[in-house]
Amino acid sequence: MSTFNINRFAQALKCQFLVMRKMWIRLFGIFTLVMFMAGLFWTRVQGTGYDYMVENWPAEDVYRNYNHYVEQTLVFSVIFFCFSMLFGASYLFSSMKETRKRSAFLLWPVSNLEKYVVNLLLSILWLAIITVGACLLADTLRVFVDWVTGRIVIWGFPKLAEPFVNNAAFEHWQTAWMFFTWVFYIHSLYIVGGTLFRRQQFLLTSCTIVLVAILLTMLLNQIDWNSMNIEFITGTWDEKTETYTHIFHPFFYFTRMQVINNKWLNV
Repeated sequence: MSTFNINRFAQALKCQFLVMRKMWIRLFGIFTLVMFMAGLFWTRVQGTGYDYMVENWPAEDVYRNYNHYVEQTLVFSVIFFCFSMLFGASYLFSSMKETRKRSAFLLWPVSNLEKYVVNLLLSILWLAIITVGACLLADTLRVFVDWVTGRIVIWGFPKLAEPFVNNAAFEHWQTAWMFFTWVFYIHSLYIVGGTLFRRQQFLLTSCTIVLVAILLTMLLNQIDWNSMNIEFITGTWDEKTETYTHIFHPFFYFTRMQVINNKWLNV
């Protein structure tokens, strides 16, 4: 069997998608409900009441304050998206917890690389599409409720493009690049944890990252940096290469998965 065959991979991707379609529909509904309820909370529960603002404030102040409430719903959606990506990365092989499902998946007539990429695309890329779609639908429902109840109609989803339209994201591109690099790096660590751990992947991965960070901080605090002559040279460490390494390391763990495994680790 060849290492990677595009036609065979497409069939495997379609099959895995159809097998898990009920879970995707359920997640889409849950995500939409959570973000819709969060939108109602930020616009109707917290802060100054809308009716009070309309009766006592100028129209410009009402619009500015309500626009701020809408921006808070957008911040919640972005945070929710980040956690969704971490959960997706850590539950990369959540469908293989049972021995029956594990044996059925590992016996597929496709290569290990194709099996790994199928799960990678569905658990990360497709989950990202589902989360973005749920965010857009939740924002649409919130706007519909505002329109029915006679409130100001302010869309929140298009505000995501404002930093790019105003060139704010390009003025400090070094900071933005560093931020996104660390985001992808942390995400890749959750991919490793999702492949390595068999149970409680998100919890164990999070605890491991926190524990390593604490131990590393304690170790670095023991070093007398003032007595050391260290020169930092920009560009000596390629963060992109480091991230890609963590993304593809789990493939080697996946190739060592066992059908019958009652341990906490997949290997």
